[in-house]
Amino acid sequence: MTEILKTISLSIGYDSHPVTSDINITLNDGDIIALVGPNGAGKSTLFKTLSSHIKPIGGKIELLGKDLLSYSPKERAKLLGLVLTERPDDMFLKVYDVVAAGRYPYTDMFGNLTEDDKKVIKASLELVGIINLIDRVFNTLSDGEKQKVMIAKAIAQNTPVIMLDEPTAFLDYPSKIELFTLLKRLAKEQHKTIIFSSHDLELLLRYTDNLWIMAPKKPFVAGNSLQLLKDGVIKDYFKIKYSDNEYLIKENV
Repeated sequence: MTEILKTISLSIGYDSHPVTSDINITLNDGDIIALVGPNGAGKSTLFKTLSSHIKPIGGKIELLGKDLLSYSPKERAKLLGLVLTERPDDMFLKVYDVVAAGRYPYTDMFGNLTEDDKKVIKASLELVGIINLIDRVFNTLSDGEKQKVMIAKAIAQNTPVIMLDEPTAFLDYPSKIELFTLLKRLAKEQHKTIIFSSHDLELLLRYTDNLWIMAPKKPFVAGNSLQLLKDGVIKDYFKIKYSDNEYLIKENV
């Protein structure tokens, strides 16, 4: 395995006010991590920090063995893909244009797309199952369809690390299962390192092996999802009760 991303005593937040401190994690190629926690826990802040959209309050982030901040914006765009909850607001953009934006780190100074770029765009749409939307205007799509378009854009960017903030939001249950399956395929077959946040705790326990847990005024926790369940960490962080056979959730899948 190749080490992809590492944090050392990382503190995140805004204006010198930490949201969470002492984050020490190491990610390898092919790792898939689910980030969970209540609203306001700092999940989006962590994503923005790991992708250098905001600077850490303290500590260090290493990407492929180098300080994250030592990369140029274009270099980072070839290494880190980030899907936040914000959506394009240009009312005339088509689905193809939104996904094509994922290829811009690889284009020339005029933003010209090569034939290979166009093949990657279409392949990304097909992989997510929305090739039929290619000519639709983005703002005419449902929330679930828009979500899939943004995921296709991240795949088209072809980065070793993909981070997705609430990618299952607005998706119906079958689409959520389909997305989890797709993310696992990308991690296993293409060795992508994937971090995504979600509130679907039951589904995460079924389909994800590793969790990061954040909660206000609690330390950052990372570990095997089944072990965290057995140790009572999930119960403690989410203040929920589990039945006696809850430990069998993942084992019976």
